[in-house]
Amino acid sequence: MTGPAPKTRRAPKGEKRREELLDAALQVFSLEGYSGASVAQVAAIVGISVAGLLHHFPSKISLLMGVLQRRDEVNQRIADEVRAEKSLSGLLGSLRAINRSNATAPGVVRAFTILNAESLLDTQPAWAWFQDRYAGIHRRLQGQFADLVAAGEVRSDVDIAGLVEEILAMMDGLQIQWLRFPEQVDLVARFDSYIARVDAAIRT
Repeated sequence: MTGPAPKTRRAPKGEKRREELLDAALQVFSLEGYSGASVAQVAAIVGISVAGLLHHFPSKISLLMGVLQRRDEVNQRIADEVRAEKSLSGLLGSLRAINRSNATAPGVVRAFTILNAESLLDTQPAWAWFQDRYAGIHRRLQGQFADLVAAGEVRSDVDIAGLVEEILAMMDGLQIQWLRFPEQVDLVARFDSYIARVDAAIRT
């Protein structure tokens, strides 16, 4: 005779409310950007007071950082799951997986793209975060490609720094075209075909 079914673990109430606020902030940022958004708009979507929102996120900046960090954590988990094996196929596959995930969440991509553009002004609160983020991505990808050169999977004459710049430019630029022309641009197919060309060009 089987025992009672195990209870499903539920997120604490505070954690659930934080996630609701981050979802609402993402929605507002995708429509208004950071400069046009207000914490009152976010609080209204969730149905709480501004004071209630500030209990979880003490400022508009902390709300912004929460949205940005959660998005990157999701992408990092996706990349880690796909890149179980340290191979060129695993590395390129992780980039394709992140892009496919983005294709299912246009609102997330729109908010992130708007915030990214706004952060080109060094007076914008997310300026340092985006600077550090891109510097970290460059270091990580360059290191991973360098390891594959050492392992004999990638040609030794490949300009790794230039390759990483090109891949990131393709990811970001293609997303902008997809957001602007969603009926014309197939984000997944276009990026997958590009990565296939990269694979053929750099593999030993």
